[in-house]
Amino acid sequence: MGSLRTMLNECRRFLLGAHAERRYARYASAQLLELYTQQRHEHPQISKRALYQNIVAQRLGPQAVRAEELVRRAEESFTDWPSERDLQFRHVVHYLIFYEYTLLDPARKSTMTNMGAAVAQVIPEDF
Repeated sequence: MGSLRTMLNECRRFLLGAHAERRYARYASAQLLELYTQQRHEHPQISKRALYQNIVAQRLGPQAVRAEELVRRAEESFTDWPSERDLQFRHVVHYLIFYEYTLLDPARKSTMTNMGAAVAQVIPEDF
């Protein structure tokens, strides 16, 4: 069995890591909400899917060609389970933030916290 110090260090790393993930998710959500407002104002007649793709493309910059794929993946991930529903901006933001965060460290395959909860604090459900 590990020492108490080792266990406390592991716990501390987990808590700090989870806090950093939530902070990143809230910050990125606020940025994406600002892009949403800007794009919706500039293109009021655009469909939701096209709007989401524009926002993701703008966020991705040089990787903008992946915007359609990421919106499709968000749709696949969030609209069938636990019940069938329409794709919402919150779904796209959640998927995009998870994608970005895992790119920050290629060894990271998952997160320590539910980033969706942090996204939900910033992004209204009905967008």
